[in-house]
Amino acid sequence: MNVVTTPSVNEPAASVDVVLPCLDEARALPWVLERIPPGWRALVVDNGSTDGSARIAQTLGATVVREERRGFGAACHAGLTAATADIVCFCDCDASLDPSDLVPFVHEVLAGEADLVLGRRRPQARGAWPPHARAGNLALARL
Repeated sequence: MNVVTTPSVNEPAASVDVVLPCLDEARALPWVLERIPPGWRALVVDNGSTDGSARIAQTLGATVVREERRGFGAACHAGLTAATADIVCFCDCDASLDPSDLVPFVHEVLAGEADLVLGRRRPQARGAWPPHARAGNLALARL
């Protein structure tokens, strides 16, 4: 079990698993995995990759979980089922998000300021996302 300690002496140490659903992300994996905070465990959920993603992830020190059922939700569920840490985070494996950005959220949970933290992407360019994706993202973030 991997342990992360926080800057505050009052906060207990906790283990952290980061679930990374993965489908053909061989090129992004090195960048993503090198940004997993020290002491945290990367759980790369291979969802049927054909580009060697699972082998690369394993070579880079990640724990690889295989999920034959296709789909992001199936991969997330398999990762959550395989997680054993006190805190479980989810992050895309395509290098669109930096896993080190999860640190403040883990600290919020450890400090008792939150039981659950959900992030919301904000498209930077006009037309970057179709209207239904923007509405769905906003609705889920508000929940």
